Amino acid sequence: MFYFKAKLYVMCLCLELLEITIQYGTISINELITKNEDKLFKSERVGGSFDHRSHSYYMESFGEVFRIDRYFIERGDYAHSITKIIVSKLDFSSLTWEEVKILKDYVFFISYFSDTQLSCLASDLGLSKGCVYFTLKCDLSLYKYDLEDESILLSLPCLDIPTPWMSPRWLLIPTTSRVDDSRTTTDLMLGEDEDIEKVIKATDSRTGTIDKDEAKKDTEQARLLIKLDDDIVWAVSDFLHTLDYVHLRAVSKKYRSVIDLRRYSSTRTVQTTDISPWLISPKYDQSIFNFINPMHDNENYLFNIPELLKGSRIRFSKGGWLLMSKCETLFFYNPFTKSTVRLPDLPNVNGFSYTGISFSSLPTASDCLVFAIDKELFRDQVGVFFIKRGDKEWSYDLYTNIYLPEKKNLDFELTLNNPVFYRGRFYCLDHNGTLGVLLGVFKYEHPDISWEILSMKAPPNCGFIYNSFLVECEGQLISVLLGRLGNWVRIFRLNETKMVWSEVKHLGRHMLFLSSTSCISAIAPTSQMENKVYFPRLHNEGILYYSLDTGMYHSLGSRHSAKDYRGSNEKLHCSWIEPNWSEISDDHLDWLNI
Repeated sequence: MFYFKAKLYVMCLCLELLEITIQYGTISINELITKNEDKLFKSERVGGSFDHRSHSYYMESFGEVFRIDRYFIERGDYAHSITKIIVSKLDFSSLTWEEVKILKDYVFFISYFSDTQLSCLASDLGLSKGCVYFTLKCDLSLYKYDLEDESILLSLPCLDIPTPWMSPRWLLIPTTSRVDDSRTTTDLMLGEDEDIEKVIKATDSRTGTIDKDEAKKDTEQARLLIKLDDDIVWAVSDFLHTLDYVHLRAVSKKYRSVIDLRRYSSTRTVQTTDISPWLISPKYDQSIFNFINPMHDNENYLFNIPELLKGSRIRFSKGGWLLMSKCETLFFYNPFTKSTVRLPDLPNVNGFSYTGISFSSLPTASDCLVFAIDKELFRDQVGVFFIKRGDKEWSYDLYTNIYLPEKKNLDFELTLNNPVFYRGRFYCLDHNGTLGVLLGVFKYEHPDISWEILSMKAPPNCGFIYNSFLVECEGQLISVLLGRLGNWVRIFRLNETKMVWSEVKHLGRHMLFLSSTSCISAIAPTSQMENKVYFPRLHNEGILYYSLDTGMYHSLGSRHSAKDYRGSNEKLHCSWIEPNWSEISDDHLDWLNI
């Protein structure tokens, strides 16, 4: 219910809008049918069809009527896991809802209960513009959703509140003071026509301000380098590592005209093991990917992508290739070489939804297999999609989701994270640490496939598992379990002989990179990065990680230290990717060509 232009509007369950007018003691009610519902508010294809929920909020703001849809997946006893927030504006002339992709100076406040919604201008209160602040049921945390960045900042503004306490609601107190929230950065943008743009920031990690002396030194050094002869620059580039090659091209436009990135890519084997995975996320409503390099002090790189890929989602990552979707269309994409492999469309089963999806090997390999799984409305079944390179259509089947030898329903709840291909099988982890595995040998003509829930002992002495990840590390399966707000992190290794989880206290030289779309283990290129777990979260501008040495969360490039991940910004649509500049012939880019 909201008040707009001397009229009262009530939104009904069937999406009709009642316009109530009170004039001279007479009440008139006019029924308005809003359009564009199905097209605009089509749910995100994540988490399966059964788990997905949404809440809608309506409010008037500065002469406009807005609708806010908060999509989430219920996670047991704790707060909902938010997957997306959509803001739309009502066009009264056509009675259609139009999605708002850039909020400009607007800021919205919503609570779990639909009785308090507020809006204001960010400039009036010194807040970040284009954001939606919200709270959740039985949760004292404050969440901020950035519409353009598609990320959620989690904070706890009120500590040590005595119990019992009620779920928070919003109250706007007028103020005349303004806070300057502007940030000053020095950016070197390399031009919109470039394949790669590098964002260089000379920022003091402790104060967040620009170190002008350092920036001046960098400029002077760059001027000296520009004087180098073109032949010398060309010769030096032949001996550089791939990333250093990119850095050299970033010095000036002249260097980029001398040094051709594609020439370098075509003459080198450039799938490297001495650099760490990068965090990749799409720029909202732009044909740009943003990369963060944790090894090089959180350096940012901007890669242009084809216009046709604009608005697509990253579903999985492996070997430098992304598995992406746009509506029901699936395809592979290598952002480093701009190579694309198109997959046949998924069959229209359960509205193309799937809980997890992954592939076995590089999409250019003849044995590449894509596997997707979704739990059905009935808990004793799972739906499985799969397709092998060379196949023109997907295969689909239903499998029993119980432990067959004892006919015991294990209530296997698929986690939101993707399956792992390990020793010829796809493994899935549930919320409670139970392991499921797709068993079978896949052949071209008659694949022999089965789904089995493995009988095994759950990890010992764990509280409620808020999130779980599965990753292969040194030829073994590793599970990483997190408590509420990440206040505890437990790592276990699967003993395949006894089918039990054994706790891991130290990763040695290894490091883990975890997200809902990809989980990667790698040998740390430096001793400072080993024995750590990296998450798709940023504290200020540094990637957040958990150290097994200290048992605390830290941020790259700062002295941040905390017992949980509050105060960090979670990237909702992102992935870890291993840089791979290896060029592939056009024949390998045809999925049907084996």
